[in-house]
Amino acid sequence: MKILNKHRYIYFTFLICPGILFADQCPTPEKIKERNISREYDWTINERRTLEDVLSVEKLYSVRIRNEAEYIACYYSGSRSLLRLDGKPLKQSCRVKKVSGRWESTGNDEQICQEEDLGKCEYDMKCDDIKDVH
Repeated sequence: MKILNKHRYIYFTFLICPGILFADQCPTPEKIKERNISREYDWTINERRTLEDVLSVEKLYSVRIRNEAEYIACYYSGSRSLLRLDGKPLKQSCRVKKVSGRWESTGNDEQICQEEDLGKCEYDMKCDDIKDVH
């Protein structure tokens, strides 16, 4: 009987906190250095950047949803220079949507995280419900 109650608690937790469990965030500098970033996105940087530039990031200073929610842009400062890491959903017909945190919309189809702790600005993918017809 105790095992059944334990499973009910776990199931209840999943029902209450779905956004918390499945939302994405810009990778922390530590995750970048460990090369442990989400595989759900196609991550790109400026082609003139080196691996040393990427591994020298020290602080995430801005998070933006850009180009009509086409991709997330994560801005970092580091010992070598500033770096922007862009993440576009790998799945076709998917967009980036805000999940939590304070976001401000600008006039040029961009949303900027306004939280002091940028980890509070979470996002996720919203995909069209187009079904393949074979």
